[in-house]
Amino acid sequence: MHAKIIRDMLIMTTAVIGGAIALTHREAIYEFIGWHPSQLVQQKANNNQIDTTTVAKNAKQPQAKIEDYRIATAIDGFTTSVRKSPDGQFWAQAIVNKSSVNFLIDTGASIVALTPRDAMMAGINMKDLKYTARVNTAAGEIKAAPVQLDLVSVGSVTVRNVKAVIIPKGLSHSLLGMSYLGELQSVEARKNLLILRR
Repeated sequence: MHAKIIRDMLIMTTAVIGGAIALTHREAIYEFIGWHPSQLVQQKANNNQIDTTTVAKNAKQPQAKIEDYRIATAIDGFTTSVRKSPDGQFWAQAIVNKSSVNFLIDTGASIVALTPRDAMMAGINMKDLKYTARVNTAAGEIKAAPVQLDLVSVGSVTVRNVKAVIIPKGLSHSLLGMSYLGELQSVEARKNLLILRR
């Protein structure tokens, strides 16, 4: 009888300790099994946000600039959040091939579009380009050079072999379009966040 009580107490103690360990390390367990509960994603995204109203009220701290919003925050190995900038747009600093490029995220753009400057930074040989693609822009139809990017990575969300075009003139900044976004599992727009999930 005494041995049974001791055995039952050991089983209960092991269960409580195991549960506590699983609870405290649940994020690592979720990532290991590939499960991403939406509450966890939202909680981490909220923790990474800057309270801009507090920043604005505090005279000693400067107002956040658009550049401050370009850094995407990796929530886990498959999910990244991008904060809305003060101009109401979503900007992202991405790795293109081996270089850093600033993009405006544009779900209305069918393809990733690079300025000549950003294309050069990404290591594209501008002399070999052939302007054979026709692209519709706000200014009308123009010719662009089709290219394929080895990789485009925003935070922890990487897509390889991304189709893109280089716009020779008239594009003030590069656009992160659907040839990247369309390869993701989901692109979720919230009030002040864009959640990219691979």
